[in-house]
Amino acid sequence: MHELGICDALLKMVDQIARDEELQSIARITVEVGTLSGVVPKYLEDCWEAVTDGTPYDGTPFVVEVVEGKARCLDCGEEFGAGINDRLVCPHCGGDKLTPISGRDLTLKEILAE
Repeated sequence: MHELGICDALLKMVDQIARDEELQSIARITVEVGTLSGVVPKYLEDCWEAVTDGTPYDGTPFVVEVVEGKARCLDCGEEFGAGINDRLVCPHCGGDKLTPISGRDLTLKEILAE
């Protein structure tokens, strides 16, 4: 489960930003996860609870926003929504030569201070 390592890295980033910006407390942390990133949002939420247990961030709301991935067919140029669990073929021509154009990222979107 690579989500545990991701959450550990996120916690370190959040903590460093909070110290650098001299934030006294954090009301919410928001991340964006693309559907082509390979990250499972529910696992990410569960792992966040585990890595923040006993830290100053324990209980801080952790919001995961899912961003739809997009792919482009290299045969016909069609662009369409795509997720890691989808049957990845072009809905226009049925081609399977695709390239992802968005949705592969995981982004720390916001740290909301109180």
